[in-house]
Amino acid sequence: MKWLMIIVIFPALCWAQEFQFCQEFDTIPVEINGWRPYASWVGGLSESKVAMSDIDGDSDLDLFVGVFIGTILYFQNMGNANDADFVFQIYNFAGIDVDSRANPCFRDMDADGDLDLVFSDGFPHVLFYRNDGTASQPEFVFTDSILITGPPWCRGPELVDIDADGDLDLFGGSWGQVSFFRNVGSAQNYNFGLVTGNFEGINVGDKASPEFIDIDADGDLDLFIGNEAGRIWHYRNDGTAQNYNFTYVANNYNNIDVGGYASPEFADIDGDGDYDLLVGREQPGPSLSPGDIYYYRNTGTPQQAQWELVTKNYICLDGGNQAQSATTDIDADADRDLFIQLAGNNLSYYQNVGTQVSAFYEWITDNYQNVHVSYAHPKFGDLDSDGDPDLLMGEATIPGPPGLYLFGNRGTPQTASFSLYSSNLVPGVFTQSTVTIVPTLADIDNDNDLDLFIGVGDAHFYYFQNTGSPLLPQFTLASSNWQNVYPSNWANGQLIPEFYDIDHDGDLDLFCGTLRDWNQLRFYRNIGTSYNAQMVFVDSTFLGEGFNHFTGVDIFDIDGDGDGDFLCSTYNGGMVFFRNITGESPVHPDPKRPAPSYPRITILPNPGNSTIAASYNLQAASQVSLKVFDITGRLTGTLFYGFQLPGTYSFSWDAANKAAGVYVVRLEAGGEVEVSKAVVVK
Repeated sequence: MKWLMIIVIFPALCWAQEFQFCQEFDTIPVEINGWRPYASWVGGLSESKVAMSDIDGDSDLDLFVGVFIGTILYFQNMGNANDADFVFQIYNFAGIDVDSRANPCFRDMDADGDLDLVFSDGFPHVLFYRNDGTASQPEFVFTDSILITGPPWCRGPELVDIDADGDLDLFGGSWGQVSFFRNVGSAQNYNFGLVTGNFEGINVGDKASPEFIDIDADGDLDLFIGNEAGRIWHYRNDGTAQNYNFTYVANNYNNIDVGGYASPEFADIDGDGDYDLLVGREQPGPSLSPGDIYYYRNTGTPQQAQWELVTKNYICLDGGNQAQSATTDIDADADRDLFIQLAGNNLSYYQNVGTQVSAFYEWITDNYQNVHVSYAHPKFGDLDSDGDPDLLMGEATIPGPPGLYLFGNRGTPQTASFSLYSSNLVPGVFTQSTVTIVPTLADIDNDNDLDLFIGVGDAHFYYFQNTGSPLLPQFTLASSNWQNVYPSNWANGQLIPEFYDIDHDGDLDLFCGTLRDWNQLRFYRNIGTSYNAQMVFVDSTFLGEGFNHFTGVDIFDIDGDGDGDFLCSTYNGGMVFFRNITGESPVHPDPKRPAPSYPRITILPNPGNSTIAASYNLQAASQVSLKVFDITGRLTGTLFYGFQLPGTYSFSWDAANKAAGVYVVRLEAGGEVEVSKAVVVK
């Protein structure tokens, strides 16, 4: 997946084209109930599975999150053991991209003093990536080793020494049960044998996610199991470290309910000597709720835990699966406020308490003005020219044919007051129960009123001309596939349209997102006029490639520099932000993230005889390939292929049996390629 790296490796990476953008994750603060997520704009986390480990040997815990799409997100702790500061590094740690539901666990599998990676996928597989580096500079290499394959299934692997014999045993969720594989090998050479697919006769319903931890500091491991219902089951170990004896305590530990797919991870996050709790989650069903990871702080002791819910959005701003976003200046203070339509039917409101050049979003409510439309796509526009924004809500297909709702703003520019004006603004057009309405507004014919465009998922892009006036709009269907914008290969893809004059030529250009392909944002340039648009397709990946399906596109000047920045909602319920730096110096505003310098190879000695060393320095976590080719382009040696953290690396190439001549050392890291010549003499 080398084509992805140009975006995902460097958290503030800029790329060169006609328009230049940097994807940023934490430069615009968000505050939710007093908590500031570490990476608000990472794009949401679906079926999050948390693992915490000190991967870089700096004595604090780093954070890893497996997600539904089959990748593992990595957040490096730039703080310390007492005061964590998680900084997003990469979407696909170690280059992992499996079919679905990556569930990571870090353990020293071969007793060599560093952490290896074990994880399960959406199938009954447990895979192993061996760390061939060190405790502070890991180099993860896929061993082609499937530790366990089903049946029984083994979701969310947990490796602990359950019998205190000095090696790690393996547990995994098997539907609602727990599978137990005893290590009949050794600490250095594991060999897992199935003991039972129904450990202790436990059944928690479905999607069991086990976690062992000594929660009461009595020297043995207790058992906690998250389930599909969003709760955690607790079994106390009344035995010993050598001979376990589990007693059922509760099926709703601490009254925790994260909505669905609960995945507990206990770790001392604040360095106070007791375990805190992070719970990964996703809520299935029609009543979806916001939240990425629930964080419970332990205010008790190592012997007696007491839990305090701190936040439901530990890492990012996440409105729940398929949440949609829109922005407008709702309070007339000259900056854009943020609204997120939750996947159920509520509208969340985040007030911009910053400025028009330095945004800062503060959560206000998850039930804004009792505006309720199920699975809706919101869009604001002043349809009656009274100086305040009105609200359009395009309905989804649950149940029956969708409607287009208009909520008129009967308040003032400073204090909005919305009331339902129509639930079927364009009657008789949408009769199918298989479409979802995504509206946007634009004065496409420059007659000083707003026209209506609607993207749907049935291969149509509707244009309704405003044949009324700026004060009293009247929308008349002018085209069911305007400008032939809808691509033929998007037969079942949802079209997400938005207009903006990106090239400052006085007419509106068109951008179309889709739920069909990753980060597909199509750019159509208007080569006509502001009165007579003529859209020409330019690019299908305007913001580059990535790991998100767009469900909403908003383009506005968030930093007051005169160009359009992109704030897009994603299928996973979160949002991503791309700053427009066209014509500017790409200096990142966050001092924790210096502009990346790409690796350069140093060859010593050069010329060389029997052994030549290739050295380089990485500024960011990367999937790395280091290979040697002869002058004809034939591969003669692979020095490294795997994942590396930032640091300096050196690899030796044995040239003793190579012919004299010129060879090419090729380094690929972070989407960049660097080559250097190595001369072998005899």
